[in-house]
Amino acid sequence: MEQDRGISVSASAMSFEYGQFRFNLVDTPGHSDFSEDTYRTLTAVDAAIMVIDGAKGVESQTRKLFEVCRMRDLPILTFCNKMDREARETFEIIDEIQENLAIDVAPASWPIGSGRDFIGCYDMLNDRLELMDRADRNKVAESIKIEGLDDPQLAEHVPADMLEKLREEVEMARELLPAFDRALP
Repeated sequence: MEQDRGISVSASAMSFEYGQFRFNLVDTPGHSDFSEDTYRTLTAVDAAIMVIDGAKGVESQTRKLFEVCRMRDLPILTFCNKMDREARETFEIIDEIQENLAIDVAPASWPIGSGRDFIGCYDMLNDRLELMDRADRNKVAESIKIEGLDDPQLAEHVPADMLEKLREEVEMARELLPAFDRALP
């Protein structure tokens, strides 16, 4: 989505093609020592991915960078990572994002467990389980198409207590939070 504009920062980059688009992902350092480089990078992008730590939540530097994105009217996709470590409750993280950044959160996926009990995510947009590899928790081991959270095959992949919690939380999320709208600009 972004053309090379000759920006040099202390960041790593990755490019890939998707359909007719070329994406250049620029990973900027979040530490305040690099804030000038990060602000400069944000002037050259078309969108941002905001990564929130599942244990730490919204950090002060994230708030500052979010405001820069807001001033530039950049679309922001928020991703909560490190759910495979001890993390806060998902609704607590969502509340913090909504309160601190004054944005509505529309979940696209939902974690199944957390910390040592994390087994993957439920893809709410495509009705699919994304189960992580037990040996390498950075890899998806299985992607399973399901027919809603009442699909009997869920019990084959998700322990009963976790499945009950997943169903309750997703139902609450669907009732309390706005639905993800792909058509929004």
